[in-house]
Amino acid sequence: MVRCESEPIHIPGAIQPFGILLSVELPSLAITNASVNCCEAFGLDAKALVQHSLVEYLSAASLQKTQRYLQSEDLIEQAPIIVPLINHATLLESEWELCAQYRDGILIVELEAVRSPETLATPLQRLIRNGVHSIFSGTSLQDLCDRIAQQIHIITGFDRVMIYRFNEDWHGHVVSEARKPYVQSYLDHHFPASDIPAQARSIFLENWLRMIPDVNYMPVPIYPGRNPKTGALLDLGLSNLRSVSPLHVEYLKNMHVGATLTLPLIDNGKLWGLIACHNVQPRNLASDSRLGTKMIAQFASSQLALKASNEDQRYRAEIKRAQVQLLGHMERETDLVQGLAKYKSSMLDLVDVTNAAAAIFYDNEWVLAGDTPTVAQIAELVAWVAKTHGTDVPYTTNRLSEVFPPAEAYKEIASGLLAISILRSKRNFILWFRPGTVSTITWAGEPEKRVEIDNGITRLHPRLSFDSWEQTVDGIAAPWKRVEIDAISEVRTSIIALDLRRAFKREQAAREIAEKLSTEKENMMHIVSHDIRNPLSALKMMLQLMQRSQMMTPETRSDFIARGIRATETMERLVKSVLDIAKSNHAELLPETQQEDANVLVADAVDLALPLGERANIRITASLHYEALHVSCKRARVEQILGNLISNALKFTAAGGHIAVSVQKLGQDVVIGVVDTGTGIAPELMPHIFERFKQGAVGAEKGAGLGLAIVKEIVEQEGGKIWVESTLHIGTKFQFTLPLSRCHTVG
Repeated sequence: MVRCESEPIHIPGAIQPFGILLSVELPSLAITNASVNCCEAFGLDAKALVQHSLVEYLSAASLQKTQRYLQSEDLIEQAPIIVPLINHATLLESEWELCAQYRDGILIVELEAVRSPETLATPLQRLIRNGVHSIFSGTSLQDLCDRIAQQIHIITGFDRVMIYRFNEDWHGHVVSEARKPYVQSYLDHHFPASDIPAQARSIFLENWLRMIPDVNYMPVPIYPGRNPKTGALLDLGLSNLRSVSPLHVEYLKNMHVGATLTLPLIDNGKLWGLIACHNVQPRNLASDSRLGTKMIAQFASSQLALKASNEDQRYRAEIKRAQVQLLGHMERETDLVQGLAKYKSSMLDLVDVTNAAAAIFYDNEWVLAGDTPTVAQIAELVAWVAKTHGTDVPYTTNRLSEVFPPAEAYKEIASGLLAISILRSKRNFILWFRPGTVSTITWAGEPEKRVEIDNGITRLHPRLSFDSWEQTVDGIAAPWKRVEIDAISEVRTSIIALDLRRAFKREQAAREIAEKLSTEKENMMHIVSHDIRNPLSALKMMLQLMQRSQMMTPETRSDFIARGIRATETMERLVKSVLDIAKSNHAELLPETQQEDANVLVADAVDLALPLGERANIRITASLHYEALHVSCKRARVEQILGNLISNALKFTAAGGHIAVSVQKLGQDVVIGVVDTGTGIAPELMPHIFERFKQGAVGAEKGAGLGLAIVKEIVEQEGGKIWVESTLHIGTKFQFTLPLSRCHTVG
């Protein structure tokens, strides 16, 4: 069976006889193919002509003019030029219109004999100007189509001009018409997609004009008919002279059409429709009039989206309000799906139809809004959409059961589908549904092609009649408007952006946690290597004194044992703090705070350090407040602070020196001070004293420089502040605050 969908219409091997076709090589202009009617212009048959160069038939001026033309950018869009050709037989010149285009590495040249200008009631330039002005003045998409039909009708003089719009299945619908009274009207009639198969539609995206001046023409073969570069049949897809399919000629004859002119309407790179011009009698439109209609078609194409947008302006504003409202709600929700589900009405407001419904699939969770297919049916549908149509652009159809047969089971509620993918998974989708309706379509003749047996071969033939033929159909929903598709595409973009922002914030928070944990681990190492050393040294010293002293009184021994127990308790708390840090990602998740008396904390810290001071011959004293000062703190952390500050004072205070630890009340804070008579801190180091690994020359050999940095961090975690005053060779005073507990301040 010969199918029109597979017919190679771009390589017919012949042309229509209203011109001559050549293929030539560059830069020599050697002729490699010629239509067999070339003798009219060149005085040689095609077989003889392909042994020559086009240069031989052009004067020097004509050759220069032709070469300039061939060097033009976007050659196919250039207007034809007129060149005189020298006839080999008569040696006379005749004028020909020349146009050309590059195809598969060779130059296709088309020639038409120059004719006398057509006599027009209104000059062509004025007709074109009036046409552009009229189309620009269109107030709506329908008004635009009416004006296009009318202006092309005026410029061409064809008997009938139809604006033929494609739907998503490539069926055509005549939405506007301008005609003479004696020809049949096809307004509001539908034509099946097979009337203009896919390969014909693709050519219209490249070639702005297709003309058949006489449907009863005899095709003119091309000799030898093959591309000298590739060996393939000559591709005439962009040629004005290209011969047409015999099936199409039969189709036009059955419509009682003698001549046609067809121009595309292209919107955003997609074939929106056609301007189909029919004449009862043969009509060869002059090239300047053809150029004028081409300009009108190109300008009209540029207006399609604008007029549709103007028409939907109010609706667009309503959708925009719904879109902003929906996204605003989602911004406030921590879970995107819950946000969409919680505000279903705003999501349904994005499409203008009664009984609309929607479904959301995200992270293996379904949320349904309105009357939808079952979850199992939707899951099957999502798998099909993801596999066959991808996830990058919205997928729309208003005839779902025709493209996805399982949808036949639920076409009453979901014949229209608009699907968008969201976020990271190919299975995350939002689907909008529209119910199917029962409607009557008027076809231009019964849409099915005839099948006949010709010489034992089964062939398709076009329908014999184009009289109105009505068909009742169901399972077709209202079509999706561009404004709806655009709005939903914007929602998709916003959802993805929102998810990315949230992912970034989560990543940022995780990074901060990781950095904080790293800091805490450093602190933990310092605690292990430094802070536990202080009470351990005190315990060791007391045990050594007890071992050496033979005359120790029971009271002194008891006092030493009590001090040792306090040292072990301090170490136990520090070890527990280390374990808490190891188990936790946040310093804030350390053990709960407790009520502690600042006087007791200071007294215990001083008592623990006394043996170390005695060994170094440094006096350590405590000056306590006259009343209890309760603070809410983590005891082990405050012991770290005091241990570090007293240990530092011991390091930098010479024998015979003094360390005084004091407790005071200042407003709503407790102020604890550690003052020594040590070496002091150099002025240039003061701004960096709480930075990690910063020590003066004197202290560089006495530690890693982490202690004071950790002290500052702990003080701030406990809600306090720390500062230092120091005079070189005189001494240093560290002070830090802890907030008084609420119960104390209330009391």
